[in-house]
Amino acid sequence: MLTGRGRRVTEVEAALPDLLERVAGELRAGAGPPAALREAAGAADLPVALRADLARVLRRVQRDGLGPAVGAWARERPLPAVAAVAAALDVAVGAGGPAAPALEGLAAGLRDRHDVLAEVAALSAQARLSAVVVGAAPVVSLGLSLLCDRRVAATLVATGRGRACLLTGVALEALAAAWMGRILRCDG
Repeated sequence: MLTGRGRRVTEVEAALPDLLERVAGELRAGAGPPAALREAAGAADLPVALRADLARVLRRVQRDGLGPAVGAWARERPLPAVAAVAAALDVAVGAGGPAAPALEGLAAGLRDRHDVLAEVAALSAQARLSAVVVGAAPVVSLGLSLLCDRRVAATLVATGRGRACLLTGVALEALAAAWMGRILRCDG
């Protein structure tokens, strides 16, 4: 399940291909890179986080130019997709040639990457749920044992073997949780 920050990151990454295509369209229509970015940033369907980022970028563009402005954006939001977009926009300014095809190619690549990561997350949902069930089983079993027989708690806490079993179980449970987390991590 995504947190608020994770959801915003995903929304920004998902919207970057559309932003690049809009910038490319403006460049094809004859706008310069800063004007193309300004026009594309005005789209109403952009996520709030991306609109806020682009507003900061556009303020910096007026003061510092497009290259430094997108460079600062890439440092503020350290995502590979943002770094790629910032670099592409910087090259669009410096190259002076037709940048629209390159921006459209990057948009297609970013869209494909985002789609693949979403598919991996969907396909691994069953494995993540299984990890939760398998990880919770010993804890639930212990809880039921404690509810059914009060002698279990006394044995686990008062005897040396009980404490050893309890500590070993807790350590193995922690190790299993770390191991499952490592196995199921879906880094992009």
